[in-house]
Amino acid sequence: MALVFEAKVALFEALKAAVPAGVQCTFAETGKSDRRQQVWLGATGDEELAVTAMRQGPRKPTAVTSFVDVHALVILPGDPVGAERAVYGLRDAIVGACRALAPGAVVGLLDVRPESSESETAESTDGAYAALTVRVRIRGRIT
Repeated sequence: MALVFEAKVALFEALKAAVPAGVQCTFAETGKSDRRQQVWLGATGDEELAVTAMRQGPRKPTAVTSFVDVHALVILPGDPVGAERAVYGLRDAIVGACRALAPGAVVGLLDVRPESSESETAESTDGAYAALTVRVRIRGRIT
């Protein structure tokens, strides 16, 4: 659905503006952990389509709901508390990017908002890391 893709692209542009300097922001996972702080867009969830009005003709107004996962990763050698603190700072930047995305930015877009988040902190051979996933809900209406 073009609405969901265009909203995802607009969210990516808002993320690039919202994350602090020095944080790598990519549209998809790079597969490399060479950066100490990263944010990227992950999977796009199933769309929920619901006809919102009946009218003659093949095109009916339809409500669209979809999800996109935004991931963040922070690696700090020997400092799990600092890594988790930094990843929560990135969560705030992700929430700010969602708020900054105006409904008029994409035709038919009604709402972009964080729905839930999940974080994990651990220590590895690369150092302490904190990973975060924020599920963002995208709602819109197409005709």
